[in-house]
Amino acid sequence: MARDNDYRNTTYCPVLDKVEEQKNALEKEIKLAFPRTKIIYNKVKERNSEYHKKFAKIYNNKCAYCGAMWGLLPVESFEVDHFFNEASFPDTTAGRTEAGRMINLAWACISCNRGKRGITIKPPYDDLLNVDNGNIATVFKRDEDYYIQICDTYQDDEFVQQFYDALHLGYETRRLDYLGLQIEGKYQVEKDEECKRKLGETLSILLKKRNRMAVTGGIQ
Repeated sequence: MARDNDYRNTTYCPVLDKVEEQKNALEKEIKLAFPRTKIIYNKVKERNSEYHKKFAKIYNNKCAYCGAMWGLLPVESFEVDHFFNEASFPDTTAGRTEAGRMINLAWACISCNRGKRGITIKPPYDDLLNVDNGNIATVFKRDEDYYIQICDTYQDDEFVQQFYDALHLGYETRRLDYLGLQIEGKYQVEKDEECKRKLGETLSILLKKRNRMAVTGGIQ
């Protein structure tokens, strides 16, 4: 099941480590290379840039919201997210600069990122749903069938429910992504060649099913 009680991680996933420190270090690296850069987002959003890859690595190449992994899903399925959406900031140069600061960015799958674009996160939810320090893992959990569910404490919280629905966290695709991660992790450590072969075949079947469901909106 989830490692360290974080619904985004399987037994085999590394845990997020000093995310904020790593992001600060990457921001300093970018500013050193490009002293005139104001909007950090513009330097990490391009998929073919070294900074994009370094940013993804901070999140272990996994969506900060649902845990889907870059590698099991194609690279075009991921992008850089604004935790506080751009509508939360003034439509000015200063506002865009603030929105594009490293501290406001997260690595996300397209489904989560585009689902939450219309959501304005305000206190206390900015802290409660913080993806960098793990607080979000106290709001959502995996059930025994690997679906993402809202934790009991927040079952009646309207904003949490809105967030959950907007990001499609209850979709079957979230379950399949997690199962894929679990199988991939087991495949990597398996020593028995026959078991490894069967795990590879199972993962291939699962990913084909998952890709079909992506076309149909994630519900089957």
